[in-house]
Amino acid sequence: MTSVLPQDVIAAIFAKYGISGAWEPLVSTGIANWVYATRDVVLRVATDHPDGVPDARTESVAAPAAHAAGILTPRMIAFDDTRTSVDRPFSLWERIHGATLGRITLSREARLGTWRAVGREMARIHRRVTVCPDPRGYLDVAGEQPDVDRLLATLVAAGRLDARAASDIEVACREPGEAVRAMHAVFTHGDLHAMNILCEEGGTLLALIDWGDAGWADPILDFASMPLDVIPSAVAGYEAEAGEALDAAACARLVRAKTVSALDHFVRHPERDMDSEAIRRFAETGQSARSDRGPWPATIGVSRRS
Repeated sequence: MTSVLPQDVIAAIFAKYGISGAWEPLVSTGIANWVYATRDVVLRVATDHPDGVPDARTESVAAPAAHAAGILTPRMIAFDDTRTSVDRPFSLWERIHGATLGRITLSREARLGTWRAVGREMARIHRRVTVCPDPRGYLDVAGEQPDVDRLLATLVAAGRLDARAASDIEVACREPGEAVRAMHAVFTHGDLHAMNILCEEGGTLLALIDWGDAGWADPILDFASMPLDVIPSAVAGYEAEAGEALDAAACARLVRAKTVSALDHFVRHPERDMDSEAIRRFAETGQSARSDRGPWPATIGVSRRS
């Protein structure tokens, strides 16, 4: 996203905090921030997008709590919502030099290894972040998932999903009942996709970034923004760090959450290619495999677009 902020405003913000040296705009991987950086510091300024200001405020309380708990994420240096330097909130962060996972090419083995590490870090978030001061109520509040029947009907009507596949998905995604009642809310990142993962060029995980959707929610929801084909690796990392396997209730919620997320994504983005067979296979095979606590199949999803 191209910034509309004058250069002198950006320079003044850096100077206000005693940050010297040349700076440059960085390519933003999201829609909620314009990003600039010196060698050691990153400046994130909320955009005019409706999520810009709320996400900046959420991140200002969520990321420091995660960092304090030892999670791999940059340290926040300052957050300013006074509107004196610029007419929007901004934040300053310690810079971690690395590559965004969504912008580098890795071998399949290296890519799945990165996602396994993400799963381990995700388990640490859920276990270690037990407090997050939020006096102004900035953290996200989990809402209801979209209606599965409506999503399926929309995709069938558009010719993007055949009726038989829709029926299979509907069966696999029926409300898991006891699985929902068994859920215990934990602190979640809320948006763990490839553009929010910082790693070395070889895939070694460096940090999880962009905490604008963080809050207290079902831990399983942190799997929902991951590509279908990496979820088995992320689950393996999560279980290894947690020291125990996900139980059947958690697995049922995971299958439903990811499937609904994928369907909703393609309803909102009709221009994007949709691998309906990968979604059906994930919903059906993942559900049956985990109902008896068996291992996640290694190839329940093949698309990197979901």
